[in-house]
Order: sequence, then structure tokens, then C-alpha cells
Amino acid sequence: MKLKETFVLKQIGNETVAVYVNKDTADLRHAVSLKGSSKIIFEALMSEVSKDELEAILISNYGITKQQAKEDVASFLQLLKNYNLLEG
Repeated sequence: MKLKETFVLKQIGNETVAVYVNKDTADLRHAVSLKGSSKIIFEALMSEVSKDELEAILISNYGITKQQAKEDVASFLQLLKNYNLLEG
């Protein structure tokens, strides 16, 4: 799975913002603030990646259990699906 649209990540102060880009133009109406695990998952989804790979990334970065990683990934993916941001 991966993100349906093209986004660029920008660091603004202490915050990472994902901005939708359409034909070389940034659309700030579609900007999303990302922190912690959401930033890591979002970055990974800019390329094709599996749920298992996303879970492994969280486990590696945060030392959490497999169950916690599954729950966190599922929750964030559902949010992206609600906004129609995932391919497939």
C-alpha cells in the first residue's frame, strides 16, 4: 500500500508538515501536521509498503510490542482511508 497523492514533507520549526503537491504547486489547504509515529508511518507510505513492514518500523523505532504496533498502524491507516489518501 502507499499514499494515493503526492506529498512533500517540510520541517517548520519543531513540526513536520505534509503538504499535497499538484503539478508543482503546493496546496496548503491539504496540509497535515505529523508527529511521532504518524510521521514515520506517513514517510514509509510515500513508497509501496506492507502493514507488516509498517509494524516493524514502529517496533524498531519505539521498542513497542507487536500488538501495540498492529493497533497503531491499523488506527493510522484507517484515518488515511477515511480521507481517501491510500491507493487501493
